[in-house]
Amino acid sequence: MSFSAQPDPAYSAMRDWMERWSELETRLAALLLAPHEANDFPARLQDVHTQADALLNLDPDATLYWLFQLAASSTVGYSASHAMVCWALSRLTGKALGLEESDRRSLSLAALTMNIAMTRLQDDLAEQTTPPTPEQRAVIETHAARGAQWLRELGVADAPWLQIVEQHHVDEAGLPVPVRLLQTVDRYAALISPRESRPGRCVTDSGRHALMQQGHGVDDIGHALVRTVGICPPGSFVRLEDDRIAVVLRRSGRPGEPWVATVLDARGIPVAEPTLIDTGHDGDGIAAALVTQTVRVRLNHPRLLQLSRVALTQAH
Repeated sequence: MSFSAQPDPAYSAMRDWMERWSELETRLAALLLAPHEANDFPARLQDVHTQADALLNLDPDATLYWLFQLAASSTVGYSASHAMVCWALSRLTGKALGLEESDRRSLSLAALTMNIAMTRLQDDLAEQTTPPTPEQRAVIETHAARGAQWLRELGVADAPWLQIVEQHHVDEAGLPVPVRLLQTVDRYAALISPRESRPGRCVTDSGRHALMQQGHGVDDIGHALVRTVGICPPGSFVRLEDDRIAVVLRRSGRPGEPWVATVLDARGIPVAEPTLIDTGHDGDGIAAALVTQTVRVRLNHPRLLQLSRVALTQAH
């Protein structure tokens, strides 16, 4: 079943919505790059979190679409972009796991700040084509403990937040669920994001990696993540059974059958007007997930987000 987008006043609203996200990511990047220069760092970070949470609650699927598109399409500003993706995945999956709101809040603030002690290095490494130097490796290996200490110095007194940051690279059994969840979303988001030294992976590869807890077999946290965002989450690209290429717009409640919009026809030619498709219908299924960087098309994000709202009405 297919639907075509029509001109709509909501188009300008989608542009405004995108600009609000861009502003929040810019503010987050500034805080993470120079935290000790920020006046009242905890309050300013909390404000970014509160505004981002309002946008997420307004439309979780559109949020995932936008953040995944940003994370998987460019290495520029990697650290803040990665933090935002991990924040959104933590918020949504933490809710699905039944975490209390106080624990979810501490977790999501930890997701935003887990790499605070290596923000600039993380940005540099995304652009670097050679392996980390010994000096860079030393910063990487100590960033979790130093990050927690920096946050204490900056006035953060939330013990769970600090604990999650400090333990987010600890590899041992019996870690608290919020720590394990952040570790899982950190690995998942890192795999889909490109580096100058390698392309990002497709979301199905990242999902399989998330399902396996390192050295401990199938991971219940990974299962919760994939159930929450879907096998092909909003913002990822897929090849349909008829060889058309589409971008995922919205989850359907069926992990492998999201709503998508066509962006390239079967010959690889950009479509003039995207068509909304429910991949749960016969003949419209997904044949494969694709790596974002292999899809050569310029997306009209406001129109696709507008079409995503159409999918929401059709789903109900």
